[in-house]
Amino acid sequence: MATDKKTEQIIIIDDEKRMCDSLSALLIGDGYEVKAFQRSPEAADFIRKKRIDLVITDLKMPEIDGLDILRVVKETDSDIPVILMTGYASLESAIEAVSHGAYDYLLKPVEFNYLELAVNRALEKRRADLSRLQLLEELKLSYMILQRRMGELNALYEAGKSIGSTANLKELLRQIVVLASTVTEAQVGSIMLLDENREYLTIEAAIGLDNNVIVSTKLPIGESIAGTVAQNGEPLIVEDVEKSERFRRINREKYGAASLLCSPLRIKNKVIGVINMANKQSGESFSDNDLRLLSTFASQAAIAVDDANQFDKNRRRLVEFEILHEVSKELPNIQSLNDFRKALIGKLIRIFPIDYSIWFNWNADTRTLIPHGITGEVDFPLTESGGIDIRRIARDSISIGPVGSNDVDFSDINDLSLYLSEQLSERDNFPQPKQAYMAIPILRSDEFAHVFYIGANCEKPYSEDDISLARLVISQASLLFEKERSLLNATRLITMGNMISEISHDLRRPLTSIKGTLQVLRMKYPELIGNSELFSTADEEVHRMNELVRELVNFSNPNKYETEKVDLRGLVARASELISPDLHRNGIKYSSDFEDAEWDVIINKNQILEVLLNLFMNAIDAMPDGGNLKVQGLIKKPSHKKQDYLALEISDTGCGIKKEHLSRIFDRYFTSKETGTGLGLAVVERIISAHNGTLSVASEEGKGTTFTMYFPYLR
Repeated sequence: MATDKKTEQIIIIDDEKRMCDSLSALLIGDGYEVKAFQRSPEAADFIRKKRIDLVITDLKMPEIDGLDILRVVKETDSDIPVILMTGYASLESAIEAVSHGAYDYLLKPVEFNYLELAVNRALEKRRADLSRLQLLEELKLSYMILQRRMGELNALYEAGKSIGSTANLKELLRQIVVLASTVTEAQVGSIMLLDENREYLTIEAAIGLDNNVIVSTKLPIGESIAGTVAQNGEPLIVEDVEKSERFRRINREKYGAASLLCSPLRIKNKVIGVINMANKQSGESFSDNDLRLLSTFASQAAIAVDDANQFDKNRRRLVEFEILHEVSKELPNIQSLNDFRKALIGKLIRIFPIDYSIWFNWNADTRTLIPHGITGEVDFPLTESGGIDIRRIARDSISIGPVGSNDVDFSDINDLSLYLSEQLSERDNFPQPKQAYMAIPILRSDEFAHVFYIGANCEKPYSEDDISLARLVISQASLLFEKERSLLNATRLITMGNMISEISHDLRRPLTSIKGTLQVLRMKYPELIGNSELFSTADEEVHRMNELVRELVNFSNPNKYETEKVDLRGLVARASELISPDLHRNGIKYSSDFEDAEWDVIINKNQILEVLLNLFMNAIDAMPDGGNLKVQGLIKKPSHKKQDYLALEISDTGCGIKKEHLSRIFDRYFTSKETGTGLGLAVVERIISAHNGTLSVASEEGKGTTFTMYFPYLR
């Protein structure tokens, strides 16, 4: 047995010391608390005064025998089990013991196994009896509380039925005031709710008040009785307002009543408003019982108000899902951002008013917001689709920016909305914001890309629910729109790739024939062709066309990248070894420097090696008379990213790139060289993008060029 679980008190009564000692030793060894008595009167006194769980007593004893001890126990606590022992067993004594309530009857000499079994059973019964008694006490207490609560709830029963019968908030509030005034016998009453910013209380329903008071009341929280209760969340009773220095003047103007009640409407420890009662019909002051009833009623009323609000939120959520479903169905037919913008406006206007909207595109390089499409009153030319006709207006005159990094937090809707509203207010050709406006940021590939600005010509601002719903609808719809466009673009690219592959395959045959013919002619007429510039040109052009076809095939059919973890420093070193002869031949000094960091990246090694060689050879071509080629490894953020990347800067001191060419160098087939296909940098950019990286270029004509490759930083 686990002694630490035995806390029952057992007493042993026997006039033989040996029996007391042996039984005590046995039961103490089992972990019980045991007290032994050789004199039965002492044991009887102990039983009357102390808590006992089990009595083990001899039947035949001087002074007080076992049956008398049994009577003492039952008079003290009838549930205490008693085990009788005797060396003079008889049927009569056994019957008498059982009839007086003995739990068990054992013969001496006592078998310890039987005794332990009898003790365990007796104590189990004792525990069950105690649990039953405790449960009965708890039930009695619960019954008393229930009886008291039933008396209170009966008065509120009809009110509860009425409150649960409507989901219309205005009608519900009117019923609450009427029913609350009935319960408290008040002639004047009102319900006031807090605004969204929890700054003011306004009257939403009332009886016994002038309509002008109802419409004009806008009570700051903390003022008057209602404002105080809304602030501290505690119900308040004013028995005689004339004697209240704190509330006298205010409430005489409003109610003209002596006694007032106010209780908070609270949901989840949050006060949403108050309920006020004044002017008891009997002319007496309100009592504490009135306040208690009103507080109980206010709890039900608050739940009902919350249910009505929840019903409205669920209705709005249903509309939200309907809108998302409709947008997803209509997306395949939407081809432009302007059509997408107009579709969103058509959906959102079903939920809240919209009088104008502006779609801004974000230019990360210039850090400007450029309006792309607009609805509402504007003072600049628009296309038929609602887009801004940039052919008839200067882009700089309508752009907002450059936006400093500390000017606005694009992830904070409130900050972004306020910033854009201030900017638009300073421009006469844009719609002028009033109180209702919002600016929803839109991401593309987790980067800030657009802003959808919405406004209405009303004095009531958009609610937090309006803004949250608009954000969800716009962001989800934008995501679906981008996926739809990406799928369409992917389909077009696949089609174009297949077409290029077929054309390239068809081109290989005549090129092979021409190349073979030129080789035959060179072998057959070596004297005639030996120094022919025309023949050499034809041979070179056939070779160039073969290379062009090869690059077209590679470009249109990109391999599935097999990636591995590679140290970029080793790959750069390998590329520099491969171009070492070219560097030496052109008198170019090469150097590299890497920040102290982990330079492992997940890449296709051959593809990135191709990129490095391409950029190195471009740098060598730009320095025919020698110069410096430097590779620098840095930890830095791209201009349009928020997290650190591993950056490789490849810088040369060559001729640089002309300013008019800089924006086109990554275009397919663009080249400023006399030789080449124009696919080099296009392929470079495609490979870097496929590795979730980015590529940028900075160049100054006559001074040099720097290409920067950014790779995800594995940390």
